[in-house]
Amino acid sequence: MLPHELCARLTNASLARHRWVPLAPTKQHLSLLSLLLAHGFISSVSYGSTNTSAAAPPDPASFTTARLADKRVWAQLKYRADQPVLNKMRLVSHPSRRVFMDASEIRRFVRGSRVKFVPGLGLGELALIASNEGFVEGREAVRRGLGGEVIARVG
Repeated sequence: MLPHELCARLTNASLARHRWVPLAPTKQHLSLLSLLLAHGFISSVSYGSTNTSAAAPPDPASFTTARLADKRVWAQLKYRADQPVLNKMRLVSHPSRRVFMDASEIRRFVRGSRVKFVPGLGLGELALIASNEGFVEGREAVRRGLGGEVIARVG
């Protein structure tokens, strides 16, 4: 699954008030989900299979016995006062138009300035950046002096 499918699936599930969202267990998904988990946009990440219903918590034991095609990573969405914490997850880089920024451009983008026709981050937003060192959050990329492809913004 590509990042745009992950963004759409998480956004649609949060707007539909789903508790658990199944995703393919790829390294890319696990790294993006770990960033969302660390910043409080989702409650937990668990292994399971497609045999688990979306209403019940996933069973990690079913992950080890399931076929490869049935294995899933389940993300538990977070809600506050019946409102989703993850309101929107929008792509910045699209397959037809990829957006790369160097360290100084990422610094301006994170501070809220428009860079390369992309509006800057607002309050409570998070930028997901694919750098040479893997996926990092925008503020972490500024601290480390990293540049890379700006994948998505989460708010």
